[in-house]
Amino acid sequence: MLEPITISAQIEIAASPKIVRAAFLDFSRVKKTTGWEIEVKGPAKKETELKKGDRVNVNINGFKFSPIVRENSPEMFMWDGTIPGLGFILSGKHHFYFLPSEVNTGGTTLIQKEYFTGLVTMVWPGKDTQKWSIEQWNEFNEAFKKDIEQSSS
Repeated sequence: MLEPITISAQIEIAASPKIVRAAFLDFSRVKKTTGWEIEVKGPAKKETELKKGDRVNVNINGFKFSPIVRENSPEMFMWDGTIPGLGFILSGKHHFYFLPSEVNTGGTTLIQKEYFTGLVTMVWPGKDTQKWSIEQWNEFNEAFKKDIEQSSS
């Protein structure tokens, strides 16, 4: 069996998990703040109503895909993205965790983590792909943190 490749990035935010999650689920705010485009795909729904099986369109600096929502709970938002019809080649389960901080009382530890699976893990494109992903996530995290902390002060 092929072992998944896992990468992650995290940041501490001086706001409660409830506030951080609400800001994340305001996709127009996320786009304005971070540049990441996330939008509900399919029947008109609010971001807060997304449930398992729904789809979103995502554009991360030109990298576009339409993952399936796997979880939308107070602690986590997770999507599963694949290459259409070729999920056996590459699949990624991307998690956004909104956890109570163990560092800052009343704050949040925001963690982005992705598990990559599929044949590509046999010949993983290498450190450049991991580096690009982590750079994108860290840029998102920093911009998101700044926006939330400025608006809640």
